[in-house]
Parts: sequence; C-alpha cells; structure tokens
Amino acid sequence: MAQTMSRIKIKKQEKFIREFGDDELITSSISKMMDYKLVKYEEQIKKLDKELKQFERAYKKESSVFIKEFAAGRQGDEMDFVEWASLYRMRQRLAERKAKLEGMR
Repeated sequence: MAQTMSRIKIKKQEKFIREFGDDELITSSISKMMDYKLVKYEEQIKKLDKELKQFERAYKKESSVFIKEFAAGRQGDEMDFVEWASLYRMRQRLAERKAKLEGMR
C-alpha cells in the first residue's frame, strides 16, 4: 500500500515537471533529500555491520559464509542464527537500496 502511494506521488511529480518545467529549487530539494537518505542508509549499514561483527567473532565465521550455510539448512534454527540471518538480510536490502539511490544521482 505504501509503495503504491509512493508511486502515485512520483507520477504526480513527474507530471508536474513535464507540465511546468524543471525548477532549480525542486531539483536542489530532491538532491538534498537523496543525500540525506544516503547518509541514513550508511548509518544503518554501519550499525548492522557492528552487530554482524559480534556474531562473526562469537562463531568465528564470516556472515557471507554463515548465510549460505543457514540457507542450506546446515546451521539449525537457534535464535542466534535466526537473528544473525535477519540482520544480514536487512543489511543486504539496505545496501541494495543505497546502490540504487546512488545510481540515480
């Protein structure tokens, strides 16, 4: 639902720009919002990296190795492993979003 609303807003913004032309203030505002979002993504990624490092130290294993083993069912379903996998996936999603946003600049 939220994604649909966002798409509608974007379509309206695109229509506005087509009808009334690009505006330096609008362009500057969008650029600042993108920069802000990139900073927030980076902060969240760094926080998740710290949490992932704790698991990596505790289990003496890189997260990328762990997630492959977990996905293959070789790690079990202990709460630590479920949390570790969740953190890893959140980090991956944020990194993907950040990369997409950087590609739009």
